[in-house]
Amino acid sequence: MLTFGAADVILGGPVIAQLDPQGRISVTLPATDAAGMTPTGWSYVVTEQLAGVGTNRSYNILIPAAKDDVDLADIAPTDPTKPNYLAVPGPTGPKGSTGPQGIQGPPGPSNTRWRRRDLPDLLTADSLYAGPAPVITTTLGTTPAAGYVRHVPAPVALAGGEVRGAFTFAGAGGFLAGTGTPDNQYVLPTSRYPNLYTSGQAVWCVEFGTDSRYIQVRYKHISTASQFRLSIDGRKASDVTQPAGGTNAGSGHLITIDLGSAAPRTIRLDCTTMPFGGVYLPPSAGLWRVPLQGGRLAVLGDSISDGSAHNTGGGQGTWVARAARLLGSTDVWESGRGGTGYVNPGTFANFGTRAPADIVAWAPDRLIVFGGYNDVAGNDQAVIKAAATALYGQITSGLPACETYVLGCWAPTGTPAPSIVATDETLRSAAALAGLPFVSPVTGTIYAANGQAVATHGPWITTGNAPIYVGTDLVHPTDAGHFYLSRRIVNSLRELLPA
Repeated sequence: MLTFGAADVILGGPVIAQLDPQGRISVTLPATDAAGMTPTGWSYVVTEQLAGVGTNRSYNILIPAAKDDVDLADIAPTDPTKPNYLAVPGPTGPKGSTGPQGIQGPPGPSNTRWRRRDLPDLLTADSLYAGPAPVITTTLGTTPAAGYVRHVPAPVALAGGEVRGAFTFAGAGGFLAGTGTPDNQYVLPTSRYPNLYTSGQAVWCVEFGTDSRYIQVRYKHISTASQFRLSIDGRKASDVTQPAGGTNAGSGHLITIDLGSAAPRTIRLDCTTMPFGGVYLPPSAGLWRVPLQGGRLAVLGDSISDGSAHNTGGGQGTWVARAARLLGSTDVWESGRGGTGYVNPGTFANFGTRAPADIVAWAPDRLIVFGGYNDVAGNDQAVIKAAATALYGQITSGLPACETYVLGCWAPTGTPAPSIVATDETLRSAAALAGLPFVSPVTGTIYAANGQAVATHGPWITTGNAPIYVGTDLVHPTDAGHFYLSRRIVNSLRELLPA
């Protein structure tokens, strides 16, 4: 018996619903949670009486006021704890109290994007150090000045009065010490294919702070390829790298740097082919860690990025380091390999094979992919596009927060061959499909991530400037060419950046 006092209504007795010719029933019933009803907290009992059915069921149901229509076909007996009914969902209840705080999750990806207004001043970012010129000399042997203390890079083992050096490495990772004498006293990175101590990343940097006038850098001499560039307080002491000055290949040497006075400074060494054994300082001098800035910028490319005999300093003397300074990044990873491309492995491995270990694993904040020239000969455009599409997929899935830019096919002449033009267009199309911005060296046109052209700066290399910017092999840039490329590339990227 149900009573609705406010409406002067009393309901009682069973409600019988007969099946119509189509086997359906329809009946109007009060909601089990209707307002102003007595009693409350009850449910309906449904009893099935169907001819020809062996076992007729009987079960309880709730019909909340929030449900205008309830279909018995959607309600079946269940046994959550033992009531023999399936409740129809009612309205959402009030919000409960806040529970205890859970454990901290891992940090999310960085979403700090480049903005034009945050970039350094283009007139000073790549400028020379204005202080007194340091005096640099190199001597054979590893015996320092009397009383000097060796600051040792990890993981080289400490001995005697040596201390662990608070060095900040940039441009590479996976630093290991060699095996045997003298390699166990020197570290090299292994973050570039084939990722070995003896054949890994030749280009890397180290930064540290010190208040010493004199710094003695210990390194193992390899060949005339052993070179470095010194920077003081963020300004390079020389425009290009200088020879390390060693005389005996395979032997340890000391590079002594006289800064002219004792004062707190930030020191940076951009090294190439120079196993690093730490620095020696006077016992009164300190050495402290220097944080990097501007995010990690990586470049996946070929010898146009990794250098050739036509520029000074190999990979340390290309457009990459200059562009990084103009973009404000002190952690620039030059991960080029000569002769490689999207398809062509050269004597190493192609981009797609290298990308997981050399790029994705090191989580750069920004990435520039610059290749295609080594794929021009002997490869169908469909093959190049498939390889490019696969590579861009690796990058976008493995580095979802990374700002990635694709530079098209290098064109070292003012009249590029049809195959170069076609490869450039193939890469543009693949980049657009992947949602990546693209810059064409052939035309100088800059495309946004949606594939739309946003600006045209004109071809990078013309018949007029090729003799200045391209070496005698008619392929690789000269020192002047890399200076020029750094400006062209940075200005193209600036077109794609928010103000």
